[in-house]
Amino acid sequence: MKQRTRGIRNGFLCLCFGLAATGAQAQALAQAQAPPAQTQAREQTETTLPDVKVIGPKWETRRGGYLISSDFKIDPKMSAVIFPAEAFQKGDIFDFRTVHMSDDEYFVLQECASLDCTMARILQVWTKNGALGLTSRDPNKFWIPDGGKFFMWMQRFPMAGGGTFNGFEPSSPPLVFNPTGTPEQFHQCDVTAAQEKGPEKVVESTHDGSQMKLRFASGATVFIQRLRTAE
Repeated sequence: MKQRTRGIRNGFLCLCFGLAATGAQAQALAQAQAPPAQTQAREQTETTLPDVKVIGPKWETRRGGYLISSDFKIDPKMSAVIFPAEAFQKGDIFDFRTVHMSDDEYFVLQECASLDCTMARILQVWTKNGALGLTSRDPNKFWIPDGGKFFMWMQRFPMAGGGTFNGFEPSSPPLVFNPTGTPEQFHQCDVTAAQEKGPEKVVESTHDGSQMKLRFASGATVFIQRLRTAE
């Protein structure tokens, strides 16, 4: 893989393993630097308003026996990567819908397959026509098999004359999608060049009801959400 692709993957690895430490350090620093007046005011607020309770996480609704969340994050330094704000749990359902995608676009759900995330596993890929190699009972939904580190991204493989690859290799480094198809398809598409360019950047993300709406640099627009059985 070329240097640019390695740089994208290295940035992704920093994202996976740097966010937790950075958040904890920032919180500790903020508390240490808080002036006595602010600390006193905070303590007074907590004492004065003991009955104020958070009803539920932000961007979460309850419907049909499910807790439905649209709380996903976009990495600000590498805006092609989307990840759940709260880690997926075994049995969660990831729901994907598209309102606009081209034939050459692929939305990828991937999971780290090693502790350092130098290798990953592609769980599902969606195109404008639905899921590739459908293995679930609903083409729009994927049942999360375990509580690993999951992330999503959009890859383009421009193909002369149009067309879509019909499969993919499940094992690959993070943010690398290796398609499978016919010799004619590979002759019409420069797969290596597309992989070196990397995933499509997210240019807009908004909460639309219980879904998150994502718009990519290519113009593709999709909706995603997480469903979890309500206890």
